[in-house]
Amino acid sequence: MRKKIAIQGIKGSNHYKALTELFNEAEVEALECNTFQELVNAVVTGKCEKAVMAIENSIAGSILPNYRLILDHHLQITAEHYLNISHNLVALPGQGLADLVQVKSHQMALHQCSNFFSNHLHINLIEDVDTALPAKIIAGHQLMGVGALVPKGSAELFQLATLAEDVQNNSLNETRFVVVQKQANASLEVNKATIQFEMAHESGSLAKVLNTMSAHHLNLSKIQSIPIPYDIWRYAFIVDVSFSKAIQFQNAFSELSKISINPTCVGQYKSGKS
Repeated sequence: MRKKIAIQGIKGSNHYKALTELFNEAEVEALECNTFQELVNAVVTGKCEKAVMAIENSIAGSILPNYRLILDHHLQITAEHYLNISHNLVALPGQGLADLVQVKSHQMALHQCSNFFSNHLHINLIEDVDTALPAKIIAGHQLMGVGALVPKGSAELFQLATLAEDVQNNSLNETRFVVVQKQANASLEVNKATIQFEMAHESGSLAKVLNTMSAHHLNLSKIQSIPIPYDIWRYAFIVDVSFSKAIQFQNAFSELSKISINPTCVGQYKSGKS
């Protein structure tokens, strides 16, 4: 029996593409969720053991609400994957660009293809919940004059024609996906970690944390502030660090626990970058 893994969106979406690159398709089945809240609930309630979740984009930055969901539900990051983002414009066969009146896709996809559509002002852009869902609806209802932005390879799933390839503004565009679950990663082959902590409003408090990381040979690859709910204008920090030996991180985290507030290890995993 194939294991269910939750994704936001449907088959053909970027989340589904990330899932197939992370796991053997013959062994897993996508549990399609309309929202990230639904995705997290599926893990928390035990409908599935794991979920694949977008966490940041190289152009648009961090998806802070998703970090909040992970933290609030005490989930653990157990893996990560970087997916190159490319967008193809698809529609029912027999049409050209001039025939399109609307193009539907996820808000982020439309934003990332703004330059292309600035040269086709006759097309009305409409936001949808997902990249693949509009393509599925176009195919199911045989909608003429309507296009969709989908990841490469998705047109074939819905028997649509590709009208334009790689219409994104920037070809150097990646989204980082993480695998989240309730249990921490038991693998010994880890070289990256995500932690969260708060700091006292004291001069040099953050510098102490950064110096501690340096002293234990941790490489800081990301630092992100995130609002603390119900504590107005207070922020926590989310930090990604990489290391060559797990003991380096363990010792550093022990020291950080003495100089920060509410430190939490959000996950230890193997870096998705070789």
